[in-house]
Amino acid sequence: MLQKPALYLNTFLFMIVFAFPAKTNSQNSQNPWYWKNRKPIEGYWQQDVHYTIKASLDDKTNIVDGSEELIYTNNSPDELKFVYFHLYNNAQVKGSYLSDLYKNNHYQVKYGKYQEQGLGTAISSITVNGKELKSELDNTIIKVYLNAPLKSGESITFKINFKTYFDNGSIRNRMKEFNAFGYKHYDLVHWYPRISVYDRKFGWDTEQHMDHEFYGDFGVYDVELTFPNTYIVEGTGVMLNKEEVLPENLRNKLDIKNFKDKPWGEKPSEIIKPDGSTKTWKFHAENVHDFASTADPTYRIGEAEWNGIKCIALVQEPHAKRWQNAASYTAKIIEVYSRDFGMYVYPKMVVADAQDGMEYPMLTLDGGGDPDYRDLLAHEVGHNWFFGMLGSNETYRAAMDEGFTQFIENWAYEKIDGKIRVAFVPESPYIAKYLQPDYVRNSEIYNGYMNDAIRGSDITLNTHSDQFNGAIRHSGGYGQVYFKTATMLYNLQYVLGDSLFLAAMQNYVSQWKICHPYMEDFRSSVINFTHADLNWFFDEWFETSKTIDYSIKSVHRENEPGVYTITFERNGRMQMPIDFSVFVDSVEYKYYIPNNWFVKRTNATVLPRWIGWDKVQPTYQATIKVPGRITNVVIDPTCRLADVNMLNNSMRTPVKSSFDSKIYNTPDWTNYEVFWRPDLWYNGYDGAKVGFNVSGNYMNYKNIFDASVWLNTGLFQSNLSQVQSYLGENGIYVNRYENLNFRVKYRTSTDKFMKGSAVFASAQLLPVPYWTKKRVFRSNFLKTLV
Repeated sequence: MLQKPALYLNTFLFMIVFAFPAKTNSQNSQNPWYWKNRKPIEGYWQQDVHYTIKASLDDKTNIVDGSEELIYTNNSPDELKFVYFHLYNNAQVKGSYLSDLYKNNHYQVKYGKYQEQGLGTAISSITVNGKELKSELDNTIIKVYLNAPLKSGESITFKINFKTYFDNGSIRNRMKEFNAFGYKHYDLVHWYPRISVYDRKFGWDTEQHMDHEFYGDFGVYDVELTFPNTYIVEGTGVMLNKEEVLPENLRNKLDIKNFKDKPWGEKPSEIIKPDGSTKTWKFHAENVHDFASTADPTYRIGEAEWNGIKCIALVQEPHAKRWQNAASYTAKIIEVYSRDFGMYVYPKMVVADAQDGMEYPMLTLDGGGDPDYRDLLAHEVGHNWFFGMLGSNETYRAAMDEGFTQFIENWAYEKIDGKIRVAFVPESPYIAKYLQPDYVRNSEIYNGYMNDAIRGSDITLNTHSDQFNGAIRHSGGYGQVYFKTATMLYNLQYVLGDSLFLAAMQNYVSQWKICHPYMEDFRSSVINFTHADLNWFFDEWFETSKTIDYSIKSVHRENEPGVYTITFERNGRMQMPIDFSVFVDSVEYKYYIPNNWFVKRTNATVLPRWIGWDKVQPTYQATIKVPGRITNVVIDPTCRLADVNMLNNSMRTPVKSSFDSKIYNTPDWTNYEVFWRPDLWYNGYDGAKVGFNVSGNYMNYKNIFDASVWLNTGLFQSNLSQVQSYLGENGIYVNRYENLNFRVKYRTSTDKFMKGSAVFASAQLLPVPYWTKKRVFRSNFLKTLV
């Protein structure tokens, strides 16, 4: 948490930035966040942009007609002879690279009428000083040749006329139009020609847009959007003409509180009647790298505030009942992030009901309702730290944005609502009884990582965002940019200790605010701040797919009273320091084994370091003395260490037993789970069967078994023929049946020996007709590929 002096300083700087008069250019000495006034590292530079955009939407044709003036300043040491622009909305058109990727992933691609014609964003002219510039279009990238080289320190002004087309093909498009209860809803995002970043690492960013991430230059945006009069519009930046477009009497009619009792999904009221006129909404934004907006006639407005930051909720009227706390919850999120990671530098945050989950500076597009949307709001608002203020090249490395945001999402949720997800109580008493608590850190982070890591399907985080096995969206391992990165950060907290970790994160955010950090900048920032050699840690987590697996091999009682030797083994290839606890009855004694010369701040007893990796010193012996008999030893009771086999992390295998309710609950990566239930069955031969079933598994992957045993009653047998019965001594036909049946199945992975392999075994005692004259026992055992 920030110390009070630091918090007050950040608040003071925030007030200075937004005391500027409207429509100023903040690229000067008066802007404390301008990169020239606070370079993150020696020799750093980045380009400056100032966009002035005027656009109008025709909601009958779904076409945006726009003009753009871009002042571009070359702060690089290089002379530029050409520039590049992104036309993101071209990604979904027929013949695009993204459509080819969809087809090669066996999707049937359908195009809207504009996409079929190749129309996404089309530039009709691009000039400098009135002279048309030569250009070369390649799907989502257009190369523009300058008439004269742009030298270092010089600026150039581009004037661009363009049209952008809303469409509804089958390829996901963040810029979308949809039916909102009989009205049209628009998300105007990635909609204008956006100049590519020219930076110190790569030069020009010329990556085609493949439906993943984005990268842009920080600067100033002055945007005027003209919509038909019925639309309520919000966007990035300060609204300059609020009194004109949203006068007080209209604002009061639109207040979310007016609709708190409206049934969910009921048709919206018509507050603004269409009259053929238009409204122009004007916005000014500074220290941002993109501009986005959303518009909907059914939007209703809620507001809250924290530390002078306006938190605005826009909700479609039929959803207003469950959005009453959206603005206040957003204020809580911003408070947590500002206090714990770094002050929010923008004047507002908008959360908008838009059937989505997407982030833009000062604006997020969301969906759902309370309490289900709390994690989504925390995530999308969190992007304004690790996307908005820290403008990473997420097109190159999505982990720098999505993964860091996934981590702070969980951080905020636990701070605000606790460790267990807030959810509706199911209407069914049965479901309510057997639905297990949803621990947010597991469902949002650890389970996602463990599901792949435990199977050896982990990925390398230092992978291009568009190159996860040629898959689309979150497939092919792309999901690990969320889960593995967030898990990495919790493991960094484990390595550094809570206070040093938080201080290092605050330093990183402060150092790189309104700048462009890469992965190496994050690791350098943490290492330089902590003065600890953490290269081994970042190498393992960023550059490899190694996993953690430590175990307690033995606990040996020595001859001296209370003295024990505990032998630990490193089974995985990733090394980590070890926290472990020794329990003498209910008393806990904490110990810490460093893995190098760095020793974190801890109240545990520090033992000699364990230097080792891969096959170097795979075992370690700790000799301790405790006042009594050890009842258990547990590695990392905090469950932050991302160990892929928790079953060997203690003296006693952790087993959780519960009634097999058949209600789905998230697998528990910290325990072996056993489920039991009574089992009633029937067949014509045995009649009614009364039995018991027990099953168990670890993450649905290891030591999976299912066993049933039945006592057969012979009651209610079918009308059996004489062949299926026997003649008793008294001459009466008596039906035959088995007294006892059972079935046992077992399966476990053998990936250690052969990737994708498993061992199966089964045994069962079957119902047997009388003429076999003996019981039949069948079993099988085989190893097969899965």
